[in-house]
Amino acid sequence: MGRKPTLRDVSVASGLSTYTVSRALSDGDGVSAASREAVLKAAREVGYVPNAAAQQLRKNTRSSVAVITASTSNHYYLELMRGIDRTLRRSGRTTVVADIAAEGRYTTALEDATVQHLIQSRAAGVISTLTLRGSNLDLLHDWDIPVVFVDAAPPEEAGLVPSITTDNRSASQAVGDHLAEHGYGQWLLLAYPSRWSTRVPREAGLRETARRHGAELTVVESENDVDSAVRALEAHLDRSGPAPRALVAGNNPLLQGALRVLRSRGLRVPDDVAVIAFDEFPWAPLLDPPLTVLDEHSETIGELAAQTLTRLIDAQIEAERAGRPVTPAYLPDDRREVAFDLVVRKSCGC
Repeated sequence: MGRKPTLRDVSVASGLSTYTVSRALSDGDGVSAASREAVLKAAREVGYVPNAAAQQLRKNTRSSVAVITASTSNHYYLELMRGIDRTLRRSGRTTVVADIAAEGRYTTALEDATVQHLIQSRAAGVISTLTLRGSNLDLLHDWDIPVVFVDAAPPEEAGLVPSITTDNRSASQAVGDHLAEHGYGQWLLLAYPSRWSTRVPREAGLRETARRHGAELTVVESENDVDSAVRALEAHLDRSGPAPRALVAGNNPLLQGALRVLRSRGLRVPDDVAVIAFDEFPWAPLLDPPLTVLDEHSETIGELAAQTLTRLIDAQIEAERAGRPVTPAYLPDDRREVAFDLVVRKSCGC
């Protein structure tokens, strides 16, 4: 669409008068439940945001940035937020957090509602840790709200939309190479669903390394929360019999679930099952045994994402003052990969 949708577009799409549409969108009286639902559905379809919000958006001081997370139970986000907050404070901006996968359970309805709310609340920009649906990315673009993805790939059709990630394929290969150094022949990857886009390169890297070293890799998928990880791993072990010689946990919540299962079954780490996990956290060296982790440097990723978004927002402010279009000016260099470290402790058998 070459222009922003209007109240008239919603009226046409819903088949209702502009008066009824206006009353329905402002939650006014005199509108039936059926008509209100028809208006809201039409507004979503044409990408309309109420005029009051649009007027506020044009007056926006561009001071509040939204960070969309996907389960704040993951310690990765705490380090990420530290880097984002510290960087944004330097430009006088604040951060709000919106979790679209509370306790690891994602829904498209929550994503849609969150994006609508961010537009209506005049967010200056968005940092997203989950690949947003194309329709929502288009909607943010229509309202000139810049987006930076962290630890997530933009949709394929997203053009130059920025992303700051780890080289996840190489990171998984480093994990696999280390398991192979110990001579382990059976590996298990406890993985979150592929809607978290890092799943694909992490699994691919581990599979490639397993083939190269002649190891057998089993992938067990779980929803992205502790209890689901327990259920998924328990069910797999009940079916498969002996535990794998090495287990790779995709993130902190899945690690917690895996350790619960191993302890409940009397399996010792690393004597019975070696363990390596993605993402460093402060008490990893305090566990017994200390945990070997793949450190993605999430605080650095947060800093880079916030720096990128700050540049985009500042450029919009200058364009607005000069009377030029304020469409975000993304650059090829806005897509970056951050180095990782394999932090070797004792849970892997070292």
